[in-house]
Amino acid sequence: MKYLLHCIVEQGLAEAGLGEPSFDAQALGICVVTGHGLAAVASREEQSAAPSVAKLLAYERVVESIHARQTVLPLRYGCLMESEGEILRLLEERREEYEALLIRLRGMTEMGIRLLWPAHAAALPRSAPSPGAAYLASLRQRYNTGDTLAPEEDELADRISALLANRFTGQRREVSSSRRGRLVSLAFLTPKSRVEEFRKQAREITPPSGAKLLLSGPWAPYNFVASSA
Repeated sequence: MKYLLHCIVEQGLAEAGLGEPSFDAQALGICVVTGHGLAAVASREEQSAAPSVAKLLAYERVVESIHARQTVLPLRYGCLMESEGEILRLLEERREEYEALLIRLRGMTEMGIRLLWPAHAAALPRSAPSPGAAYLASLRQRYNTGDTLAPEEDELADRISALLANRFTGQRREVSSSRRGRLVSLAFLTPKSRVEEFRKQAREITPPSGAKLLLSGPWAPYNFVASSA
């Protein structure tokens, strides 16, 4: 029997989120493996077939329930372990990394902004050089964003980041393409206590003509934890 990892938390706290009425922990085969000051929340898996939508939603409910009550390191679906012994080895080998992440993410959540930029959308007007340009450039460097975004997408992301300044402590940027256009995804590591401030300020964002903007969250901070164990 394999074990599907959901998240990592501090030892002794994992059960705090398992009483959530929106899911049946026993029916889902949820178990907690503890050791080395940490705990891994997992579910027993008899086979590794492609998951159904219902199974994916149940997986997320478990993570979100625990995240609502304590600091959590969420793992994306698909991290399988062969045994409890393998889980314990993982906790031992990556103990320092997980402990540091738990400290960094304490009291934090993830907010998301997605911008669908259709191929026919108007280009973002270029800003005239100003002292603010240096500040926007510093944001890119500070939050270690990638260079996969087109210049106009990066500039818009900079403007959004500047508008939301002081309401997040970390940021991730991604972009994907489809027939509908370009989807720019921004993830912000935000204090739980400032979520409403973040939402209020985000509503002031004006996307380029033809583009659509979606605000989401709060979520467990998936984008600020390694994608797999």
